[in-house]
This record gives sequence, structure tokens and C-alpha cells, in this order.
Amino acid sequence: MISSSAVVFFLCFFSKNDQISRIKQRSAFDHVSNFDRRRIVVCRDYRLSFRQIGSRVGRNQTTVMRICDRWMQEGTTDRRGRSHPPQCTPSSDDRRIVHMAVTNRSVTSRTVAQNIESVTHHSVSVRTI
Repeated sequence: MISSSAVVFFLCFFSKNDQISRIKQRSAFDHVSNFDRRRIVVCRDYRLSFRQIGSRVGRNQTTVMRICDRWMQEGTTDRRGRSHPPQCTPSSDDRRIVHMAVTNRSVTSRTVAQNIESVTHHSVSVRTI
């Protein structure tokens, strides 16, 4: 069985040239695969410079910086931008909101918002409810 440290070593320290070459040549613009995105983040965790990482994954250091910045800011390496802000309440809180509204028909959205804020410590607008 291969240990997780051996996998990290492989991901971080073998360059793309050491791997089996791709069947097709890269075009001028080629999306960074999810595998390479995760590899970039792991290499950065091991304190490699953007230039070193770029040479290992066959990408420009600016691309590596952008992927690392997105990881630091959003916690994701997805290449798709959000068309809307992230949900402020998880599905468990959504169920709690629905339960409050169904069991007590007289409850106002302001009361629900205050209850959610007191439980989650996140500001929730009345409009969100």
C-alpha cells in the first residue's frame, strides 16, 4: 500500500516532463486540470515558489499565483466564478428556518433572522429569510 506522504512527494516533486507525455499537444490556451490545480496547492503548502511550481506543472507562474490566490480567498480551486454570492446559511439552517415558519405561523421574518443570527453568529437580512 502506498502511503499518503509518498503520494504527496510524487505530486509535488515530479515535473510534468517526468510523467507520461500527453497524447495531444497543448494549444495556446488550455484549461488547467483539476488534478494540476490540486497539485499546485499541495506544492505551495510545501513552500515551493510560484516559479518552481509553474515549471513542475508546465504553467506560467502568473497562472499558479491566480490559482493559489483563489485557494487562499475562497478555499476552492474551481475555475468557475460565482454568479451570486455564496449562501450565508447552510442547508441545516435552511431546514430550521422552514421548521420555524411551519410550526409557528405568526413568526415574522425579522424574528427568524434574529434567531439565526444568535445561533450562527452570521448577519442574515430579513430579505434573505
